[in-house]
Amino acid sequence: MWRDPLIPKAFFSTFLVWDAQLTTLMDSWGEPLTSCSFAGDTIRDFFFCLTVNEYFRIVGSCNGLICLSDDYDSHTDTIVIWNPSIRKSVTLPKPGFKFVPHGACLLGFGFDPLSNDYKVVRIVYQPENYNFKVPPNVELYTLSSGIWRSISAAAPPYVVFNFFPLSTFINGAVHWVASSLCSFIVAFDMGTEAFRELPLPDSVANTDVLKLSITVLGTSLTVIQYEKIWQSDYCWVWVMKQYGVVESWTKLLTIDMREGIRQVVGFRKNSEVLLSARVRGLVSYDPKIQQTEYLGIHGSNRSFYADAYVESLVLLKGESGVLGQANTCNAVSDDGATVSLGEQTGVEEQQKG
Repeated sequence: MWRDPLIPKAFFSTFLVWDAQLTTLMDSWGEPLTSCSFAGDTIRDFFFCLTVNEYFRIVGSCNGLICLSDDYDSHTDTIVIWNPSIRKSVTLPKPGFKFVPHGACLLGFGFDPLSNDYKVVRIVYQPENYNFKVPPNVELYTLSSGIWRSISAAAPPYVVFNFFPLSTFINGAVHWVASSLCSFIVAFDMGTEAFRELPLPDSVANTDVLKLSITVLGTSLTVIQYEKIWQSDYCWVWVMKQYGVVESWTKLLTIDMREGIRQVVGFRKNSEVLLSARVRGLVSYDPKIQQTEYLGIHGSNRSFYADAYVESLVLLKGESGVLGQANTCNAVSDDGATVSLGEQTGVEEQQKG
């Protein structure tokens, strides 16, 4: 999990929470924490110095590297690739296509096993008649070369959305939700450097794309379908059990969000579902035993990030090899279960007492 950091100019602190391959990252908001316990895991301090924009968000993580961007509330086109295990980072050169007000910019981060290289793809839309001009400009950064190059000839002829500003890296490709005549998933293959489309199940494809977000559950591509754009009463978790096979889409969970739950954040290795709650912040819920735990981590809906993490010795110079598999955790196995979530569950009484 990650709370998009508030960086006090040149100082930035995060905490790494080890849960096997699932790691929690959060900022300190200027208050260093020396020790803490989170579900039996150890939290350690990491320091990251920056002298640029105050606000950053996580674009994605892969093989122990984390990609950060300053587009949380403004754009200075600052992108950083960070290895918290060895406390080293690389600030990317300025991209070729600048962000234009009222336009849109999407980023994706991942690994290309063919060239043994890490890459950042950047999609930039120009505003046109209260919409976005298609096709967009597309450029690609490779860690080994240290430069951006245009690949706009491969740009998709539709709008890739970032209402939920997260992309997902799995099976060698970055994924987003997109829309044309219906909603679908668009993937950018880091090896072939080409876009491709993945259909959604019919009941999801007919949903407004602004009600969809994308993530990974275990080793499966996962889509969260919300009832409404804001303050949904319910959401549904759809899992593609066999990548690329439309018929393998399965509705895994129905989540009741009527009592303060706002958004699905991710999934833990122990099968618990991470959600953001209106008042309590981050919530961990186990659908098997129907037990809710408030984690004491506060922030807005947009301020949380969850992904699998493994330690890495990649030195961010392009020559390092592949280390361990990222983005893996155990899947929730309660097919078709209905999860009822709220903010009461005795926690309020415990805090009052």
